[in-house]
Amino acid sequence: MSQVPAEELQRLLGLTGYDQMLEIDRVCRQYGVDEETLRSLMTSFSQPAQTQSTQLGRPAPPAGREEITNMPRPAPPNNQPTYVNKDQFQFDYDPSIEAKQRRAMVEQAIVCPACGVALGIPSQRPIKVTCPQCLHIATFTQ
Repeated sequence: MSQVPAEELQRLLGLTGYDQMLEIDRVCRQYGVDEETLRSLMTSFSQPAQTQSTQLGRPAPPAGREEITNMPRPAPPNNQPTYVNKDQFQFDYDPSIEAKQRRAMVEQAIVCPACGVALGIPSQRPIKVTCPQCLHIATFTQ
């Protein structure tokens, strides 16, 4: 069994859902490890960062988030959204007709002011947005 490089483990920890599952499958085939071993490597890789930050008296970041430094930060309190490039994101897989109609309405991408997740929205204003990740409700006027 060959060792999986730290860069691969770090990249896997930064992914979620279906994207992570596909990459885990690819890494398992590439490095000749089974999924259980790879997941234990991922867990042990994320543990030192958490242990070090708790020793310094700071709360540990969530697993898989410690290396994401280029994520946009929450919006300022004056109800102006933080815009991000919507082309760098992909939608979750949903083959329903309603999902296709919702995707067609997406013209902009903003960042949730509470948790920092990217949200696709239409360009109409004012708009009330409920984050599906943290259920934070925000109204944007600009």
